[in-house]
Amino acid sequence: MNKIIRLVFLLFLMASSAMAQVELKGTVTDAANQEPIPGVSIQVIGTDRGTITDIDGNYKLNLDENATLRFSFIGYKTQEVSVNGRSTINIELKEDIEALEEVVVVGYGAIKKSDLTGSVTSIKGEELKTVPTANPVDALQGKVSGVQITNSSGAPGSSPIVRIRGVGTSGNPSPIYVVDGVITNDISFLNSTDIESIEVLKDASALAIYGNRGANGVIIVSTKLGEEGKKPTLSVSSEFSIQIQQNRIDLLNRDQFAEVVNVINPGTYNNVGALPETNWQELIFEPAPIQNHQLSLSGASEKNQYYFSLGYFDQKGTIPESQFQRLNLKFNERYRPKSFLSIGANLNFSLSNRDNTIGNAPFNAYRAWPIISPKDENGNFNVVPNVGNILADFKYNTDNKTRGITTVGQLFGEATFWDGFTFKTSLGIELLLEENESFTPVYSVGDSPQQNEVNSFSKNLFRRSSIIWENTLNYDKTIEQHQINAVVGYTVQSVTNENLNLIGRDLFRDGNDFRYLNPNNLDPNSIQNGIRDVGDFYNQISYLGRLNYSFDNRYIATLTFRRDGSSKFLGDNKFGNFPAVGLGYNVINEEFINLPEQITNLKIRGSWGRVGNDKISYLSAYNVIGNDLNAVFGEEEQIYFGQSDSGFGNPDLKWEIVEQFDIGLEIDLFEARLLGEFDYYQRTTEGILIDLPVPSYLGNGNSNVFFNAGEVRNSGLEFNVQWQDDVGEVEYTIGINGATLNNEMLFVSGVEGSDQLFGRINNDVVSRTEAGLPIGAFYGYQVEGVFQNEDQIANTPSFTGTNPGDLIFADINDDGVINGDDRTFIGSPIPDLTYGISLGASYRNFSLDVLFQGQEGNEILNYKETVRPALYNYEARYYDYWRGEGTSNTEPRPTEGGNNYRISSRYIQDGSFFRLRTVTLSYNLSQDFIKNIGMTSARVFLRGNNVFTLSDFTGYNPEVANGNPLINGIDTGTYPVASIYTAGINLNF
Repeated sequence: MNKIIRLVFLLFLMASSAMAQVELKGTVTDAANQEPIPGVSIQVIGTDRGTITDIDGNYKLNLDENATLRFSFIGYKTQEVSVNGRSTINIELKEDIEALEEVVVVGYGAIKKSDLTGSVTSIKGEELKTVPTANPVDALQGKVSGVQITNSSGAPGSSPIVRIRGVGTSGNPSPIYVVDGVITNDISFLNSTDIESIEVLKDASALAIYGNRGANGVIIVSTKLGEEGKKPTLSVSSEFSIQIQQNRIDLLNRDQFAEVVNVINPGTYNNVGALPETNWQELIFEPAPIQNHQLSLSGASEKNQYYFSLGYFDQKGTIPESQFQRLNLKFNERYRPKSFLSIGANLNFSLSNRDNTIGNAPFNAYRAWPIISPKDENGNFNVVPNVGNILADFKYNTDNKTRGITTVGQLFGEATFWDGFTFKTSLGIELLLEENESFTPVYSVGDSPQQNEVNSFSKNLFRRSSIIWENTLNYDKTIEQHQINAVVGYTVQSVTNENLNLIGRDLFRDGNDFRYLNPNNLDPNSIQNGIRDVGDFYNQISYLGRLNYSFDNRYIATLTFRRDGSSKFLGDNKFGNFPAVGLGYNVINEEFINLPEQITNLKIRGSWGRVGNDKISYLSAYNVIGNDLNAVFGEEEQIYFGQSDSGFGNPDLKWEIVEQFDIGLEIDLFEARLLGEFDYYQRTTEGILIDLPVPSYLGNGNSNVFFNAGEVRNSGLEFNVQWQDDVGEVEYTIGINGATLNNEMLFVSGVEGSDQLFGRINNDVVSRTEAGLPIGAFYGYQVEGVFQNEDQIANTPSFTGTNPGDLIFADINDDGVINGDDRTFIGSPIPDLTYGISLGASYRNFSLDVLFQGQEGNEILNYKETVRPALYNYEARYYDYWRGEGTSNTEPRPTEGGNNYRISSRYIQDGSFFRLRTVTLSYNLSQDFIKNIGMTSARVFLRGNNVFTLSDFTGYNPEVANGNPLINGIDTGTYPVASIYTAGINLNF
C-alpha cells in the first residue's frame, strides 16, 4: 500500500513539473545602439542548463516557469532575470566600463588606454552625426579639451579653422589628418557616417611618431569595417534641415541715417519722410535647406570584412546663389586568404560641386544706404552709391562654379609571423582634380561703376597628388608580467600640384553651351601655369620607431623616435630628429598603496618630446628667377624678353622645432560613475620660420626672405570631467571639458634688428607681434574719450585737423605728439578659456542630448566698421554721436572718414560667447514593432544646431578666425553662420 502511495505521489510531482515547464524566447540587444548581440551566454541559475544567442541575438529555451536566468557577455554587465511564467523576455545589456578595456588608436597602431602615456582624446563615430555639415571636424566643436574649432564662415561647404593647444608659428598652424593611414591636410571629402572613431593627438609622446608633421597636432580618422560575428547589415539614414540666419547687425535706419548725413552735409535731405526705407540684410538672407542621405552595407565572414556606403549631401546657402553638393562613395575591405595573411583596401571617392556666392555680400549689405530701394518703378536696379546694388550683383556676378573630384585611399598587405610579429606595407594615394569657371556678362546698373563693358570667362584648373608608401614591423607580446608593443618603420612621400589659369574676353556667344576658350578670345596676358600652393610641393623620407612597455599593468614607458628628411631644406639641415619619452604609473594597481574604496582608477603620466614643422614654400631656400621682365633696346626700340633675380632664398633654413612637456592625471571615482582627466602642458616652438623684409639695397625688390627668427610658448591646463549614473529607469550623464591657454612670443629676431611682426589687411596694420605679447596681438591707438571743445584740443596732443567731437588718442610715448609711434597693444584674438558642457539623459526608448560650448578672454577687431573711404551706413551705436559739449564721451561726431576711423580700441569688442551648440531628442522604435517589418533597429530624431548664442559682439558671429595667425580675430564682414533645425531617421536591416 505504501509503495502504491509513493508511486502515485511521484507521478503527481512529475505531472506538476511537466505542467510548470514553459518555452521561453527573446532577443538580446546592446542598450546603447539597439544592435543584436550574438554569443550571449544564458544560464538557468542552479542548474547546468543554458544556451547562447544566435547571430541575430535570438535565443530559445525550455525551463521552469519560476526559473531565474543569468545573461552574460564579455564587456557587458551581467543581468539576472526571473521568468515568472513569461514566454518572451527581451534583454538590453549595458557596457561594463570597468570590464571593457578601451583601445585607443595611435600612430601606426593601437594601444590599451591603461598603457597610454600620451595625451589622446577619442571620439566615437556616433558622436559625429550631431552636426549637419560637409566637414566632420565641425562635430568635434566643444567636445575635445585643448582644441579650438572655429566656424568663421557659414558658406555652404566651408571648412572650420582648427587649432590644437594654441598657435605655435606665424605660418600655417593647422593640424594634419590621417585617414586610415593616409596623411592629408583636410577631411572635407569624408561623410561623418562612415567614421568609426576620431583620435586627437596632443602631446609629444603621442605626436613624435609623426615627426615633422606633428608640430600642430594630429587628428587620426578610422573609418568603418564590418564586425566579425555579425550578419550583413544594411543601414539607411536620412536628414532634412532648414537653416535660418537669425542674427542681424543693428544698423541705422532711414531716419537716423538721413540725420547723420545732414550733419555731415547740411541740407542733403530736407524731406526724410519721402525717402524709401530698405533693410538690405532682410533682402540677402533667406531660409535654406540641407539634405543628407546615406546607404551602407557592412558585414563579415570567416575570411572577409567589408563596408560599402553611398552618401549625398546638399546644402544651399542662406545667401542667394550659393550651394554645395557632394556625392560620396566609400569602400573598405579586409580579406584573409590565409590565417597569417591579410590584404585590403580603404577607398574614398568624392564628387563635389560648389556655387560660389559673392564673397562681400554681407559686407555690402552692412554698408548699403538704407534710403535707397533696390529697384525703381520700372523694375530696373537702382544705383547704390559707393557700394553697388547687391541684388544686381546676385543677378550678374554669381555665375561662378567649382567642381572637384577627390580620391583618398590605401592598399595594404599585412602578415603575422613567428610569435607576435606583424609586417604591414601600404600604398596611400590622394588625388584632387578641381575646376573653377566664372562668367561675367555685359551689364550696367545706371550710370555707376557697377558695370561690365566686355563679357569675360575665366577657367582655373588645379591638380594635386600625394603618394605615400609605408612599411612597418610591429611586435606585440605579453610575457608573464611584461607587455611589449613596438613598431619600426620606413616611409616615403611625394606631393605635387599644378595650377593653370586662363581668361577669355568678348565671347561671341555667352550661353552655357558656348563657353570655350580659343585663340580668338583668349587673353594671352592671363595665362598662368605653375604651382598654386608651393608649401604643398615636396618629397620626404622618414624612419620611425616606438617602444611601449608595461610591467604588471603598473609601470609604463613609451620611447619614440622619428628621423625625417625634407626636400624643403638643404645640406646638413635636410634631416631632423624627433625623439620623445612618456612615462605612466597605474597607481590603482599598486599593491602597497591603499587607496580609498571610492577611487576605482588612478593613473599618473608624463611626457617630453620634440616634433618639427616644415610648412613653408619649397622655394624658400632657393634664389628665384622672375619671368616677364621685358626691356627695350636699340634704335628701333625693340622689346626683348628677359629674366632676372626676383627673390632671394635662405639656404641655411632649418626645421621649426616644437618642444613639449605634459603631465597628466586620470581618475575614476564611485565605481566609474565620476571620470576625470587633467593635463598641464608647456609647448615651445623654437626657430619659427618667418618671412621677413630685407633691405632693398640687397636687390631683393619687395620680396621677403624666410629666416628661423622667433620663439613662442603656449601653456595651459586641460580638463575633462564626466558624471554618469541612473535614477530608476532614467540614465543621465553630465560632462564638462575645458582648456586654458597662455600664448606668448618669447622673441623675434629679424634682419637689421627687426624684432616685430606685422599683420596687414589692405594697407592697414592691424596686428603687431613682439616679445611678451601673443601672436597676432591687435595694434592700434588707445582711445581716451571725445574732445569736447577747442581748449581741450589746444592742451591735448592730437592729429592735425582735429575738431571738437573727434576721438582723443593716448600719447603713449609722452612726446606731446600723436603719430604712428603712439600705436600700442589693444587686445588679443586668442581666448584664455575654451569649454564645452554636455548633458545627456535617456528613459526607455527616448534620449535627450545637449551640448553647450563657449570661450572667454579674447577680443575681436570689428574691422568692417573702420573701412571708410566713402559714405556708408553705420552701426546703431553711432546714433549716440557727439552733438555738442557734454553730449557724448564715447561716440564721435559724424564724418565720412578721417582720424576717427583709424585702427583703435574703439573697434575692439569682447569676443566671449556662450552657445547652445546642439540639442537632440531621439526615439528608438520598439523591437516588437520593427521586427514585423524586417528591421533590427530604427531611430527618429529632432535636432537643433546653433540654437542661440549669448555674446556682446555686435557682428553676426563671435566665432571670428583666419588661417593666418597674424590677422586672426578680425571681422571683415564674412558669410554668417546660421541656426539649423533637423529631422532625421536611422534604419538598420
